[in-house]
This record gives sequence, structure tokens and C-alpha cells, in this order.
Amino acid sequence: MIDTNLISKVKELSLAERLEFIEAVWETIGTEEVPVTAAEQSLLDARIADAEANPVDESPWSDVRERLKRQLP
Repeated sequence: MIDTNLISKVKELSLAERLEFIEAVWETIGTEEVPVTAAEQSLLDARIADAEANPVDESPWSDVRERLKRQLP
């Protein structure tokens, strides 16, 4: 159970701060800890293969994150 005081503090953050908080929490989770179904693994494999076959079609996460931050109010 998550501490209700923590939730209250998170609700006080701006949208940008909450997104930064989510990113920080996500970075604490190892990839081996995230359960992945066979169907999800198949989709991930297909997307990785596509990214490798078409590298110019992709954007680095840092660029995507910056575009999203510019769209925030």
C-alpha cells in the first residue's frame, strides 16, 4: 500500500514535475522485473527489428522527451 502522504505530496506537483517523478520511479525498475507476455515479447522483437532495419525513422528518447515538454502548459 502506498503511503497516502506521498500521494498527497505528488498531487501538489505540477504536471511537468509529476512526469519527472514518474520517470524517476520508472528508472528504479529493472527490465528483468517487468513481466512480459509472449505476445508482448513478439511485438517488442518486431519493433526492434524494424528500428534496426530503418534507423532514420526513429527519434532518440531525449528528443521525444523534449518535444513533449515543449507541449506542456
